[in-house]
Amino acid sequence: MDFLHWYIASLRSLVPGALRRPAGQDAAMTVTAAAGAPPEAAEITQEGRGGARALGRLGQMRRSAVIRPVVLRLRGAGALIRRVTLPAAARRDLAAALAFEIDRLTPFTADEVLVTHEILARDNAQGLLHVRLAVLPRAWIADLLAALDEAGLAAVRIEAASAEGEAVFALPGARRQSRVPPALALLAAGLAVLCLAIPPARQALALHRLDAARAALAPRLRLAEALRGRLAAEDRFRAALGAEAAREGDTLLMLSALTRALPDRSYLTDLSLRDRVATLDGESPNAAGLVARLAADPHFADPAFAAPVTRSLNGGGDVFSIRVRLRDDEAG
Repeated sequence: MDFLHWYIASLRSLVPGALRRPAGQDAAMTVTAAAGAPPEAAEITQEGRGGARALGRLGQMRRSAVIRPVVLRLRGAGALIRRVTLPAAARRDLAAALAFEIDRLTPFTADEVLVTHEILARDNAQGLLHVRLAVLPRAWIADLLAALDEAGLAAVRIEAASAEGEAVFALPGARRQSRVPPALALLAAGLAVLCLAIPPARQALALHRLDAARAALAPRLRLAEALRGRLAAEDRFRAALGAEAAREGDTLLMLSALTRALPDRSYLTDLSLRDRVATLDGESPNAAGLVARLAADPHFADPAFAAPVTRSLNGGGDVFSIRVRLRDDEAG
């Protein structure tokens, strides 16, 4: 319907002003309602170039083809007006702060009233904000708004005056609506459908072209992803080797140094390495001399027997278990 309103308004803008509206109908009408009076008794006036002109009572109005905007003036049934003081920080979300004040100061909730406010003063020294708050319960004007709708009128602004003062409430949801001929409505509907169909069709065509281009590039993309995965795996493997070498030391360097340190007729039956500490199990003609040789080697530090030395079964040598640490500057 928004498109229809825009389309009709565009057509009307092409009509000369003298033909667009009857004389005296170029300003919004005013509906004045008194407190306690029935809605049908509200007085309607038209502000024109020659001044205000009485149009009669609301109950006498016939509904027209065009919903006309009016200003609703309430006399004797004014808004509830309060002066509230808020922290200056409340200005960032003043609507929420005022909703809380409405719940606190009135028997209504924020959803049950029309609200308007005016910032009266800012006290920067004390960090306060002085606000004039006015609320108008929707229930007070529900029958009057329904009567306006029955007469083909829509309130765009409400002016409520009472002993506490006057407050003006805007009704942004009210707007002019038109009844259009069926042929024009059908034409506008067809244009609307066309306007709604073109963007999705263009988008679908663009998506089809994009899918075709993506399908053509799919083999290259898969090859690139496979290469990227292989390179990432190799990088992770090298990183793991580097981390393990940094933690345990260079195994090849340790084996080379042990080969040089072991004297003739000495051999190892077991070798383990954990956190740069090597445990050597084996047999040697002189186990004590082997500890001395390891202590003299620059690649090792703190050699010591991990278990008592025993003689081999054939009596040809010492069975030993030696624990030795790899030096940090030589490991890895």
